[in-house]
Amino acid sequence: MRKKAWLFLGCLLVLSAAGVLLRAVELRTALDHATMLMDLVPASAILLVLSALALAFFGFLARKADFEGLPRRYNRCFGGVVTLAAGAAALVLAVFGAILCLRDRGSDRDLRLFMGLLGLFAALGGVAWLALGLDGWRKKKEDSFLSAVLPVVFCGLFLIVFYKEYAQRPALLYTLYPFLGLCAALSALHLIAGFTVGRMRPRLTLFLCGAGAYLCAVSLPGVEENAYRLLLGAIFLELTAHGVSLLLPHDPEPEPETKEEAGEAGAEAPEGEAPKEEAEAAPEAETTVEDEAKPE
Repeated sequence: MRKKAWLFLGCLLVLSAAGVLLRAVELRTALDHATMLMDLVPASAILLVLSALALAFFGFLARKADFEGLPRRYNRCFGGVVTLAAGAAALVLAVFGAILCLRDRGSDRDLRLFMGLLGLFAALGGVAWLALGLDGWRKKKEDSFLSAVLPVVFCGLFLIVFYKEYAQRPALLYTLYPFLGLCAALSALHLIAGFTVGRMRPRLTLFLCGAGAYLCAVSLPGVEENAYRLLLGAIFLELTAHGVSLLLPHDPEPEPETKEEAGEAGAEAPEGEAPKEEAEAAPEAETTVEDEAKPE
């Protein structure tokens, strides 16, 4: 499993770097900034093929991965140093992105409201990622469902705000990758939150983590706002860390104590005291020995 984790991470970074480069070339050669229309250039075709291959690779890796013995709780499954480090880095990016969202709210009243909510939940989502990493690193017995849900709400608001600003762009290729990336990230974060209630779907989670991280990375050159770039970077870090954690070897999850074992443990007498039945049987045995010793 450790080899597959390194394979997932290495291929994700290579594919993301190639996708970012092709996306930058595509926007430079195909985008008309006056009309915001795009032509289909060779870079666009190559990027579409690369994206299809990336999604196929993550799907194949998720299908071939062995998840036998995977813990059913979030803290046991994502309790490594990888998740903690990614949570700390994502918190920094999310907080700076939230500050920029609050500073630049635009002129639209509805957009100002959504930008304020986005900044608030971006900061809360970053704190939640760090809290989940700390709880997993400390092997806390109970999972925090609220901390797992906050990033889902943040990603949903991000998708709404992004759609409101970019939906009027006439070029489909301009908004294709960020929309698909945010949808995949929202689905992945939703499935990750399911681990906190003992409902795991590791194969689909791994696929969406890889797909969402790749698409969010490819979206970076086409996003104009620095706040959005920081938030996409935070999502990329978290999805990458959770995908790697799914493929790392895990310690066996302790079996829950059954009621029979608990009853047996409670029935044991304290040290130095004989059980009640043995204590009652002891005088009878002494009397029998004395009766046998008496002459007839």
